[in-house]
Amino acid sequence: MKKWVQWILAVVFMIGSCPSALAYVETVKPQEGQTIADVETLAIGAPFYTAKEGVPTLEEYIQILNTSGEKILKGTIVTYDTVAQGIRQRTGKDVYTMDRRPAKRIFEQNVSDFADAYVVSTVTMSRRTVFFFDVYRAATNELLYSYEIIMESDDPNDVKTYTEMVGKFYKNFNWSAESQKKNQKEAAKAEQKEREKAERKAQREKEKAAGR
Repeated sequence: MKKWVQWILAVVFMIGSCPSALAYVETVKPQEGQTIADVETLAIGAPFYTAKEGVPTLEEYIQILNTSGEKILKGTIVTYDTVAQGIRQRTGKDVYTMDRRPAKRIFEQNVSDFADAYVVSTVTMSRRTVFFFDVYRAATNELLYSYEIIMESDDPNDVKTYTEMVGKFYKNFNWSAESQKKNQKEAAKAEQKEREKAERKAQREKEKAAGR
């Protein structure tokens, strides 16, 4: 049942909050049993991104990831440079100069010192460019949330379009987190009401038994 509710919420978000919902294909995948409501700091992980001629460079894309969520996300964004420099200062290991696999391992082992969660973006370029965003719990590296958006085939592969795509991820992530917080509050209120109801019933039964 939870999966159906999550899917419906995702569809409602895409239709109701995206003016260009018909222009892009978006997929939201909250992970059952996981929450992003408590994520207050989000670190940027090294993206899987291979630049080619005519598209933003890797450095430009990382900059887009670092800055596009500043005015959207309720929490704090921790840039990849901040984490990398912090790791180097604490451990002496430089993830910039390592191969991707060991750099990824070192990042995952240390990122919890800097943020609650981290996002890894993957960009595939063919007839239509696709952006994937996977958010992981920093302390455990468990997958919390996934988001995917497919550009239109005639959209330019430039900084402006990529900034828009990354911005959609941040908006969706923020919306999902706020929805989870609201659901948690409502569940807590319902639980409190049930507890108070049970206490009143127990008190009535106690008074009734004492009056016999």
